[in-house]
Amino acid sequence: MLYKGRRFFVNFTESDGQTLALCNRDRWQIHEETEKSVEELNAYAFNNSSSEEQEQAEENAKIIDKLIGFCIRNFYNRFMQEVKQELEEQSQRLEVLNTATVRCI
Repeated sequence: MLYKGRRFFVNFTESDGQTLALCNRDRWQIHEETEKSVEELNAYAFNNSSSEEQEQAEENAKIIDKLIGFCIRNFYNRFMQEVKQELEEQSQRLEVLNTATVRCI
């Protein structure tokens, strides 16, 4: 998704076990596309980090919160629409099969 001219990739992972890549991230993984590559968006700073690094981490944490919030608000809307459409298509196929079966009997 695009946010303030920057491109981000947001992934939500559901797992029945621990996913080491997502420790302390609550199942969300966010990457940013840069000129050189795609990199994980860093929202962490150490006590000995420079003030610039700490400010960047705080700004990234705010961006992460906004991106996750957007995904949560819109995930079910799109997801449920797709599920509804798939169920309707499946229902139509079953009706055709039932009709064909009744005619054959």
